[in-house]
Amino acid sequence: MKSLLFGAFTRTLVAKACRCRALSSCNGTSPLKRLVEEASSFGDAEESEPELRWATQPYARAASQRTSPVVDPRETAVLLFPGQGAQYVGMGKKLLELPSARDLYELASSIVGWDVARVCTEGPEEELQRRCQVCVLVTSLAALELARDERAGAVQRVRAAAGFSLGEIGALVFAEALSFEHALRLTELRAAAMEAAAAEREGGMLTLWLAPDARLGEAMWRAREHAAARGVAQPVCAVANYLHPGCKVVAGDAAALRWLETEGRAWGVRRSARVRVAGAFHTVLMARAAEAVRAGLQHVAVAEPRVRVVSCVTARTCSGAAGVRRALERLTCSPVRWEQTLQALYARPRAAPQPLTLTLGPGGALRSSLRLVNARAWDASLQIPA
Repeated sequence: MKSLLFGAFTRTLVAKACRCRALSSCNGTSPLKRLVEEASSFGDAEESEPELRWATQPYARAASQRTSPVVDPRETAVLLFPGQGAQYVGMGKKLLELPSARDLYELASSIVGWDVARVCTEGPEEELQRRCQVCVLVTSLAALELARDERAGAVQRVRAAAGFSLGEIGALVFAEALSFEHALRLTELRAAAMEAAAAEREGGMLTLWLAPDARLGEAMWRAREHAAARGVAQPVCAVANYLHPGCKVVAGDAAALRWLETEGRAWGVRRSARVRVAGAFHTVLMARAAEAVRAGLQHVAVAEPRVRVVSCVTARTCSGAAGVRRALERLTCSPVRWEQTLQALYARPRAAPQPLTLTLGPGGALRSSLRLVNARAWDASLQIPA
């Protein structure tokens, strides 16, 4: 295991790090031009809170105490980047008609050593699933190129960004906290480490739609008990993704998830659906993968973001290069607090206008979640398709 995680992948990362260059200087041209001239902030969430524990309120508790924003939100924009699971065979086909997006796919292929555009547009499905993290990252950034081509003014007004799990790496590339090459190398390392960790222990992920009075904590405890009775040592069953009110993704050992599927209704689970992944991502079962990512990050240059990036694992702004590094270290085995992240991005008095939001393809799940968390922010959002 260690030889896989700390060997070839980390050595490749180190070799690339010594000759890595920022995306803006590759070949003398920039597939992702400098899109933001000045950075400003919507303002951080209430810093005195030790944890953002709210999960279903339409506004953060600090919203009523906010003063007027420095700039009119209608003159700003927010970018949302998708994560693993958004992929589908055929994504990116229309984007390849745009020269800058095509250049981006070609640049990515030269870095990772395989044809990213071909895997995205033609598959086959098995290969796309295996390489989905790189494919989704590149396609979301190619969709950003489409947004820059069609809505250049909107992209220039971006003042904040966030990404769902893997999507946070895309947000950090846009914010120039990570170079494109380092982002791809880190994503490859992360994907391989997660695959290796998943192979060590049978697990998975399960989306749950919950009744208002659901007793999810008790249900997960019962599921762990069930798994332990069937010989699973230190069973895991925990919330991996906080999606939107009444919907959570639970991850853990296979035996625990099977029990939730069959017995969860008694604890307020209205419906459940398996997530198409092979491991219990964003739980402690990914600890070995997180170690590999942490080792790889030692060889990755990280800078302070030029625009506000809200981390999906803390729902707080990444503060400086050190904050970016901490967020990336936690991105593999900490739960994704997506609902709370959206609250942090859009928290403002009820009467205040919302910024334009561009949700970047592939997939439309991020925009759907936004509608269920903050309908007024959804009203001011657009999907940039892949």
